[in-house]
Amino acid sequence: MSSKLQLTTLAVLVSAALPAQAALYKVVEVTNTGGVTGAEYYGTAIQPSVAGVNCFDSGASSATCEGYKLAGETRNRPDGFSYREEVPFAMDNSFGYIEDDYDGFEDYCFYQLGYATCEYWASDRWSSWYNETYSSNTPNSLAFIEGSAEKPSGAINTVINSLDPNGKPVGNFSTSSKRNEAFSAVTNSSLTSKAQSRAWASDGTYTVGSTSSKSGIGGERYYYSSAPAIWSGSDFVSIPRAGGYEVDGDYFAQGSMRDFYIDSAGGKTYGVGYNNYSDQHMNATIFIGNSATPTSATWRSALIYNAQVDISGDNINSNSVATNINKNLVVVGQAKRSGGFPQNGAASNRLFIVPDASTSSINASFFYGGIFFDGAGGEMGGINNFNEIVGRIDSENHREYDGKQRRQRAFIYPYGVTPKVTVPAEVTAINDRKAIFKNKAWLLDDLTNGGSESSNNNQYRIYDASDINDAGVISATAVKCSGGYDSTSHNAYCGDGNKDETVVAVKLVPIAGADAAAIQPRSYDSTATERKGAGLGFGALTILGLFGFMRKRIK
Repeated sequence: MSSKLQLTTLAVLVSAALPAQAALYKVVEVTNTGGVTGAEYYGTAIQPSVAGVNCFDSGASSATCEGYKLAGETRNRPDGFSYREEVPFAMDNSFGYIEDDYDGFEDYCFYQLGYATCEYWASDRWSSWYNETYSSNTPNSLAFIEGSAEKPSGAINTVINSLDPNGKPVGNFSTSSKRNEAFSAVTNSSLTSKAQSRAWASDGTYTVGSTSSKSGIGGERYYYSSAPAIWSGSDFVSIPRAGGYEVDGDYFAQGSMRDFYIDSAGGKTYGVGYNNYSDQHMNATIFIGNSATPTSATWRSALIYNAQVDISGDNINSNSVATNINKNLVVVGQAKRSGGFPQNGAASNRLFIVPDASTSSINASFFYGGIFFDGAGGEMGGINNFNEIVGRIDSENHREYDGKQRRQRAFIYPYGVTPKVTVPAEVTAINDRKAIFKNKAWLLDDLTNGGSESSNNNQYRIYDASDINDAGVISATAVKCSGGYDSTSHNAYCGDGNKDETVVAVKLVPIAGADAAAIQPRSYDSTATERKGAGLGFGALTILGLFGFMRKRIK
């Protein structure tokens, strides 16, 4: 009997002997896209939950918990460069790489990613960029919220960055004359006069994002600057640059606000994102407004140290960004290791946390320990008010420089109590939720294994977790093997490597009453797991590092 068959049989026998509630999450595939169709589907945001709802509670309503809507997008091909970012590859503020067309894409990969497969990497993305810039501009990213398509008037490619408290989309779209135009429920006439705008987050009254000086389309596709912005229906504020000039030689200043929290008790507003500093460096930043009315505040930028580009005179990172902040003033983000300073064989996109945005000394601490090995790269997804962090992280640790991209998988990290959590009931609630995860971070695939949901869940391997609400529901993207993988292991085949896998948008819904005793980590098959390309689409082939265009570096 083969070792693979033995492991499969053992997994079935063990699963049958376990309680019906085993596993922490049920995987719910989202297929109601409002008529939007594409080759692949990605989950990008989850509807914020109602206060007091905890889907891990034994009495939690499955209808309520599964009812939180997911926002998603399609892809028929990789982005040329991200439809979200202010500049190419989130770091090319000289536009040098993108100006060189195919050669620039290959140079970016060679100098800033270091893969041995740069010709393939560049060709894939260059063909998309050519289509978007010189050719038919066939739509690639079509957005939806469960049950409805989201296509603003005149939109070509549309992305949803978040959902506001009312479940309304917040994002941006391209038109024939603008590369990016913001959309959210909070509209402001000032935005229409801007050459470009992007919206990242909204509380229903205020929205944050960025605005740019040129459109990025046609003859103006290069050489534009951007600045962080916040607006309401009647007021618009552009945040000042932290240093440098709008234009400095070949470099153009950039900035963006990605999330915010209004601290009414403290009379301040905190925003997070990145700003432009000396030498045109794009550094992770906490924006601090001296009023709980953001558009009336005076704003200053606080650099997040240890994540900045220039460390002790060397450009250790190519850029960095703070992506999210919660009511506990916990900030999370990512810093892209420069191609000239790889760490443990990779110029990775490292994930960090700042436990208290109000402290006088703001320093990033990079994730380390457990699933976060030294030099692990990933992408930040989000954080809720229980200080539960989701995203994706390298699940392999081989050398990427002069090698291949590492496989990545989604994770959850229950960080626990932080300095601003002082109310006893909130301390208890956060500790109780952390205990469900045995007080440590996990690959989400380990939390979808076993029990009555095992057969359904075994159809999916969770690649990315993009958002999490306070009820514990997660928006995610998975690779699917219809009918189930050959075993429940992390590296199982799909139909012995010959069956098609697809990329699908999913919600991870907590199973009511599940606790730490339900966790059954997946094993690893001992057989070789080189997949046969005939069974994979473009996204499944590159899902090991798809969205690699989000990885950030400097030439």
